[in-house]
Amino acid sequence: MNVKLLISTVMALFISACSNSQSTKQIQPALLTEVTPSVSKELSDAIVKLKGGTAPTLAVDVLTRSPQLLLTHGRSPAEHATGMAYTKLSDLPINAFELQIRDKQCVLYYPKTAQFVPLQFSRCIVYEDKN
Repeated sequence: MNVKLLISTVMALFISACSNSQSTKQIQPALLTEVTPSVSKELSDAIVKLKGGTAPTLAVDVLTRSPQLLLTHGRSPAEHATGMAYTKLSDLPINAFELQIRDKQCVLYYPKTAQFVPLQFSRCIVYEDKN
């Protein structure tokens, strides 16, 4: 085999490998740095856009301690009044979301549909698991 051809082939493979590794999107779990009314509204709107339905009530410290957000559909006041207040957690429909940083942009990801919504007002930091 010709040495020049061998060197050319090896160099082409090396360049191809380097360019492919740089184009891979970096996805990291994230936390919010602060939750303002505009951030809370933006998260609620993103949830509705991703899963439909009505905007959920979010905690004032949502996504500041964990990148995961779990939403359950609780019982209506009428069901509570008729004695149906006790329901096992496993019987409730649960929707999971994850706050992520994708290519330096904060997004809310919905694994059920593998879709995400970029967040304009939310500021994120990379989540570092302390375990």
